[in-house]
Amino acid sequence: MSVFAAVVTGTVFFVILSQRVTILTVVLGALMSLAAYLFTRPTHFERFPVLVLKLIYHTPKAIFESIVVMLSSRERSAYEVSVEDEWEELEKTLTITLTPKTLVVVSDEGYIVVHRVGRR
Repeated sequence: MSVFAAVVTGTVFFVILSQRVTILTVVLGALMSLAAYLFTRPTHFERFPVLVLKLIYHTPKAIFESIVVMLSSRERSAYEVSVEDEWEELEKTLTITLTPKTLVVVSDEGYIVVHRVGRR
């Protein structure tokens, strides 16, 4: 499943970047994606498309909250969030840092420290 996800994702990115949907671009995208996958062998690649979709989903929220931060009070707080593995740590760090009211400051084994402006 991981090889299939890598080839499909890479092909879609290649077609989008080339701005042409032809048989040649699809075949070249698939071959380049397969070669890249075989040389790098990423461990969590099947979870990458889900991460991209989560980031796209959280972008409007980040824009709205950045406007709210400019207009709201400046309360500050810090709290810890537990994580199970490196992938979950990356995923939470990206989605938390994308939100303007929150920022991951410290990342350590099993937890991340989040600073927040405003109420939690």
